[in-house]
Amino acid sequence: MDLRDLMMMIQEKKGMKANMSLEFDCQVATDDPASLVKVINYIINYLTPITDRDIEISLNAHRDGSMLSFAAFTEELTLPALSDQLEDALKAYNATISTTHKEGQYLQIIITFH
Repeated sequence: MDLRDLMMMIQEKKGMKANMSLEFDCQVATDDPASLVKVINYIINYLTPITDRDIEISLNAHRDGSMLSFAAFTEELTLPALSDQLEDALKAYNATISTTHKEGQYLQIIITFH
């Protein structure tokens, strides 16, 4: 499955305002993207209320796979925990999730496909 096409479809269906920088040739081996779409929607729905700016989304290819990054500028000092079900859902796509929260500045969530 082409991750760039998937992100473009999600943006269109959600009517989402986001700054997207998406590289070509980022693939994930799957016949069923439903769980991945749910994870991406969860992340977008998590980030939307904590920022008053567009979400920054980037998709980058690297030697061992692809990286999908979501960043939101936020003044929040504390944030609710992400669902622990995300890690389990991403295992089917040989992917991991990580977060970086710089309090009062931004939150970045990265999905790495191996």
